[in-house]
Amino acid sequence: MFSSIPSFSQHLFDDTSFAGAVSELWSGKSISVDGVYDGARALAVAVIRQTGNMPILVITAVTEQAEQIADDLELFMPTAKNLIFPALEHRTSVSETEEKKIEDNVFVLADDLFGQRIRVLKQLSGDSCSPLIIVSAILALLQPVPSKRLLAERTQTLQVGKRVNPEQLRRFLVESGYHSTPAVDLPGEFAVRGSIFDLFAPDWEQPVRVEFFDEEIESIRRFDLTTQRSLENVNKIDLTRLLPNEAVAASLLDYLPPTSPIILVEPKEIELAAQHIRNLS
Repeated sequence: MFSSIPSFSQHLFDDTSFAGAVSELWSGKSISVDGVYDGARALAVAVIRQTGNMPILVITAVTEQAEQIADDLELFMPTAKNLIFPALEHRTSVSETEEKKIEDNVFVLADDLFGQRIRVLKQLSGDSCSPLIIVSAILALLQPVPSKRLLAERTQTLQVGKRVNPEQLRRFLVESGYHSTPAVDLPGEFAVRGSIFDLFAPDWEQPVRVEFFDEEIESIRRFDLTTQRSLENVNKIDLTRLLPNEAVAASLLDYLPPTSPIILVEPKEIELAAQHIRNLS
């Protein structure tokens, strides 16, 4: 009997046939591993992660599989960056209230799935993307994304000590579809009180409070929506202006390094799901 979860990983890595297959995978070759089911899939991915330094993409046939693998990865790699790349939902009808929000671009900016997708793309574009494991259902993978160039062009860095004209920042937010409110409550909103800007970008997990001294950023603090209390100080943060359907002509695969392993969970099921998606489009 194994005494701990990490010992499972070590036992699998000690298997010479599996270790050899993993080595071939990192060298750019295609491999096939049979008889891996349920939680063992996440274990296999965790071991592969430990033996290389590139982001890994795990593709499943359906969203439920992707979510299960991501949850299982938390057991084997609790400190790793494991991200779900979600599919955007297609709404066939909206209420009168939602129609008004869509007109203001507030509804789409507040869409949590859109924010998650941008967050994954920015993580892959950053300097510290090596430990990432991205888990995606084929539906999400087939949905196009903004190009790396457009994402970079539409991202503004706010940094402590940097000079930024507050009025230009406010205009930037309005032109980007952000909604001005007395108090921030949802992604896609901002509030201004004198020299203080409260901002909640779609790809952030918490809003931030930016305090100016004249045109210089004096502090940036993440804060809790419920209590309004500061959580932590940060030196800089990226603010991106993008809408879900704006210039989406690239693929998630374009963000991966050429040598990143791509793991297909049940390839035949993925192929059938992809064909079904294409038939519906």
